[in-house]
Order: sequence, then structure tokens, then C-alpha cells
Amino acid sequence: MVESLTVVIPRKDGVSEDEAPVAVWPLVEAALNKIEADETTREAAVAALGSSDGCVVLANYLNSEAKRVHKMDYRFKVPLIVLAAEMAREDGGADSIYDPEEGAIYFETDEGQYSFHVFNDWTVDWSRVADETVKGYEWTGIENQTWALDQLLHYLDVDLDAYAPEDDEDEEASASPA
Repeated sequence: MVESLTVVIPRKDGVSEDEAPVAVWPLVEAALNKIEADETTREAAVAALGSSDGCVVLANYLNSEAKRVHKMDYRFKVPLIVLAAEMAREDGGADSIYDPEEGAIYFETDEGQYSFHVFNDWTVDWSRVADETVKGYEWTGIENQTWALDQLLHYLDVDLDAYAPEDDEDEEASASPA
């Protein structure tokens, strides 16, 4: 149940004594509300929270949507990235690399590479979040934001045959000019 997903965000020494669990779903839900996500997108977000690579894809999607809304609610970012890294240690769906020089955490999944700039989140001990710390990490990924929603929707169990034409004649008829 996504409502019960929590993470403890590792903080740098001397920054905060409070390492209480943070509920992830309310923060993701606030971001989905801010971008006015439709029901299908919300269902895909819930499904994506079931795996590390899904959490990465969801974080990528929410980041990409931030460009089209005024004052995005970014409170989801740190807990979702921490959850992705924790889940990856269990399910093997992603590898996480922190580059302190770039101020970014990278995730490598079977589907691609994802980059999240975290230099503004300076209180977090990112070296404890990531699997490894690599100064000068050479990211070879591509911009994932164009396909962010498509990637997220892959986490829904949708029967693609339901959307395909029933026979070739219908397809040919619709493709032919009148």
C-alpha cells in the first residue's frame, strides 16, 4: 500500500538530529495535484511506487512536469529518490551513483539513465543514499523528459490489444484518403 511507504532521509552530521520517517505518498500526491494529473497518471504513479526503477521514472516524470506549472511542489523529490535507492538494494532495479562535484545523483536502470540535481538539498548525506560515490561521473544518458509520461504509463497493466484495430481492413480504410 503506497500510503504506508516511508523513508528515513540520511542527514549530514550536525545538520539535524531529526531522522524521523517521512511518508512518501502524500508528497507525491501533492505534486500530482499541482500538475493536475489525470486519473490514469495517478494510477501509473501508484503502480510505479512498487519498484525502484518505477520510483526513478516517477521522479523523472514529476521533474519534467515542473516546467509547465507555476511553483512546483518539490517536496516529493528527496523522499522519492531515497526510496528508489533503498528499493534498488532489494529489487536490483536500479544502480545509484552520487557525484559530489556535479551535485547530482544518477540512476541506471534497464531502460536508461536518469539524472537528478540535488545540490540544493545540501542537508542530505547523498553518499549514504547512493550505492557509490564517483567524482566526475560521466553520465551518458539522454534527456528523458520528452518521454517521461510514456515511461510512467508502462507501469500500468494495460491490454494494448484493446487499443489495436480489430482487423486490417479497418486500419487500411482509415489510412486511405477519401
